[in-house]
Amino acid sequence: MTRLGAAYSAGASSWAGGPALVYGRLAEVLVAFCPVPLAGRLVLDLGTGTGLASQAAGAVGAHLLAADLALGMLQHDRARRPAAVVADALCLPFADGAFDVVLAAFALNHLDDPSAGVREAGRVGRTLLASTYAADDDHPAKAAVEVALAEAGWKPPEWYPRLKASMAAWGTVEGATEAVERGGLRPLLVERHEVPFPELGPADMVAWRLGLAQCAGFVAALDSAARDRIVERAVEELGADPEPLVRRVIFLAAGR
Repeated sequence: MTRLGAAYSAGASSWAGGPALVYGRLAEVLVAFCPVPLAGRLVLDLGTGTGLASQAAGAVGAHLLAADLALGMLQHDRARRPAAVVADALCLPFADGAFDVVLAAFALNHLDDPSAGVREAGRVGRTLLASTYAADDDHPAKAAVEVALAEAGWKPPEWYPRLKASMAAWGTVEGATEAVERGGLRPLLVERHEVPFPELGPADMVAWRLGLAQCAGFVAALDSAARDRIVERAVEELGADPEPLVRRVIFLAAGR
């Protein structure tokens, strides 16, 4: 397993307790964006994580199989989730055309070259439904949490800057369209969306950031008092009345 995969594997519980507040809704919006009906279709939830996209697709009647490089993510809440396999997005253990749809919610943007993931998704599925972050996606909670973490001794893992760069590289409609075309698929629909989370307060926003893979392992290794200090410091840095959280994302659908 790569260091990135290991970080996600170790942070499954933290992910479910924080980032899921954001990623669950993003998965629902992505599924609603799909230009082909998912009911009755065989769908591969690629990079499934804790299964939020599977839940969204299952709610509209899809038949699911899930895959992720991080075993720890697949083991979270295992009894209530679809069958799953540990798999690399660049070398999937499935036959050509095995799936009607490959659903990749914020998964291919973890690759140095997303178009390689597009190509492999297009090999095993007839339609690709995917999402990534817009290049202008930002919020003060990101900086506030990193200030609090740095004061506690956290340093970004070596893979984190590279991951941010690869995400930004296709964080526009034009960039995502180009990645799809380089991957050998035909763009069907590529759009930038803004998804608001007006119900999330400062503590929720801090939990969202602290549960992410780049810092969840560091936080989990601290004692409860140290974790509480990070939360308090991040909330203080963010302020009592921050701007509402809005995620700016790129949604895309592509076919052969």
